[in-house]
Amino acid sequence: MRPMSLRTRLVLTVGGLVLMGMIPLGVSTSQALSDWRDSHNIDALTATSRTLAADLAQGATLANTPLLSALAERGDVPSFFQLRGTDGTVLQTVSAGPAPSLTHTEPVRDGTVLVVGMRTAGSDQFLARIRRAVLIPSVVTFVGVLLLAVWLVRRGMRPLDRIARTAQAIGSGDLTQRVELVDPRTEIGRLGRALNNMLGQLETAFDERRASEHRLRTFLADASHELRTPVATVRAYAELFRRGAASRPADLARVTSRIESEAERMGVLVDEMLLLARLDQGRPLDLRPTDLNELAADAVAAARATEPDRPLRILPAPAPAVLPCDPTRIRQLLDNLLANVRIHTPSGAPATVTVGVDRHSVTVDVVDTGPGIPAADHLRVFDRFYRAAHTRASGTGLGLSLVAAIAHAHNGTASVHTGLDGSGTRVRVTLPR
Repeated sequence: MRPMSLRTRLVLTVGGLVLMGMIPLGVSTSQALSDWRDSHNIDALTATSRTLAADLAQGATLANTPLLSALAERGDVPSFFQLRGTDGTVLQTVSAGPAPSLTHTEPVRDGTVLVVGMRTAGSDQFLARIRRAVLIPSVVTFVGVLLLAVWLVRRGMRPLDRIARTAQAIGSGDLTQRVELVDPRTEIGRLGRALNNMLGQLETAFDERRASEHRLRTFLADASHELRTPVATVRAYAELFRRGAASRPADLARVTSRIESEAERMGVLVDEMLLLARLDQGRPLDLRPTDLNELAADAVAAARATEPDRPLRILPAPAPAVLPCDPTRIRQLLDNLLANVRIHTPSGAPATVTVGVDRHSVTVDVVDTGPGIPAADHLRVFDRFYRAAHTRASGTGLGLSLVAAIAHAHNGTASVHTGLDGSGTRVRVTLPR
């Protein structure tokens, strides 16, 4: 059996409720009128029979008069009178019309009984008219209410029909569809607003998934491309070693040196990719209260030891820059920023590390005086394996990607700007306290 639609159920419910109200009302009205008629007729018979019985007890007789006949033709007045003996025999009968439909008995004297009867045709006709007067408007009203309910339900269900069409369009793949908003004070309005919010979140989630899949494919392609070169180099030198380089000391030293160099490069690349993968997975960080002034000082000291000729300066925050963070990852972030300075600027170009602190965040600025990064590349330098045109011969393209990923894992941000004097590069990392 096919289930009924919500529209049909609503109309039937309204019709059922109207019937539940109208039927008891009609029945109770008809019953009340019928009871009133019966009570009225019995009262008339009782009063007439008692009065006439009293007159008969005093010697009066039964008689038919023209007035009685005239009244009997109209009905609803006593028009039948009969005296019966103690044994039930009829002593006298006076009838001014057809046989009565309602009778009443009243004792007279010495066991004699008076029977008084009346016709109820008039009251019956009146009651039938009343019933028709109640029934016909009730039927008309019921049909009118049903038609009005059909129109109102159809009108009220239009927003739901639009929601269904929107859902069908979304099911076909168009996630940009939205439900047409109606009055938010109504249930359908609140439903439409909730659906629009849900659809917005779904669209965002699908966009993020597509973007994530695109990034993953790009990452895998770039990683394969980056690894292909050192693998091919190691393979070539291994082939050279197999062909006799082991018997030539000079060639052997060069071959082993290049194999070691390429293996080290692959190791760095694999470590960086592994760290990015872990950060993408949301691995929990080892959060501890840490002073970034101390971490920045350690990173600068390590950079000075690696490159003694480069002027490096640190400007710590005047107050302790303490915040909950993973000190190992933040130190790696700082080392990558300083390594970026070392790789992409001349050896004698000075650089400054500045730590700032306020109520809500801690900032670390690394400013160099090198050639700088073109403004067109500012939005892409944090992409994985991305290298600007002037730096493609050096680095793996993952240094600043790691910086951004570590900052994001700490609910922070990383951004690239031009140096304060219009030259060089300033990389700012902001971490919430």
